[in-house]
Amino acid sequence: MRTIFEFFLIAALTLWLSDNALAQNTIRVVVYGDSLTSGYQLQPGEAFPARLDQKLRAVGFSNVEVINMSVAEATAADGLAHLGALEDRHPDIVIVELGSNDAQRGVEVSIINKNLGNVVGNLVQNNIYVIMIGNKAPANMGYVYGQQLEGVYKQIAKMFKSPLYSYALNGIIGSQEMTLADGYHPSAKGVQYMMEQIYPLVDAAVRWKWETQRQNQQWQLQQSQGVPAPQPPDAPDMR
Repeated sequence: MRTIFEFFLIAALTLWLSDNALAQNTIRVVVYGDSLTSGYQLQPGEAFPARLDQKLRAVGFSNVEVINMSVAEATAADGLAHLGALEDRHPDIVIVELGSNDAQRGVEVSIINKNLGNVVGNLVQNNIYVIMIGNKAPANMGYVYGQQLEGVYKQIAKMFKSPLYSYALNGIIGSQEMTLADGYHPSAKGVQYMMEQIYPLVDAAVRWKWETQRQNQQWQLQQSQGVPAPQPPDAPDMR
């Protein structure tokens, strides 16, 4: 029989090995959106993904990589069409910000709902954690269209238990400092503001992923040694 000392020694060694292995892993965060998150008319280091990467590293997440897969003219249909390329990057967390261009073009809300729902659904089905960023319709599309579009984001977020930041341009639209000359796309200052507002959702997701990886590796090691280990935690629900 193993002594108590041996059990403690095995547990300590297991924890050290799992933490050491975990440090070698990279948590990939992909920003999958349109011109609001792509860095439209900004320097590369001023884009939303770059700012997010800087923030994560400043907080202490040295093993996190933020990938910019946002395309200025992208629609929800484009997002669905390019899912294969997204999944080829093996993301752990995807920030989905789509629908703005659809609304600008007056695409039927039911079509936006179908395409966006398929984007999020496919990612979740592949065990990828999804954070959604909502958008609003331009005023000329009318009140009903606008309400229906906002409802799409809420419905999909609820269906797939994904955290939702209600509107990409919250606190940005209407501010000269926060927007470019077109009065719509975020300036460098606007992007920084957007990132800071959305960051708590990303932070919670990264911490959950880190802990899940750690406990999975610890569980595998301890199973081989006959030592019980806790199950990985559930994903954070921050809706």
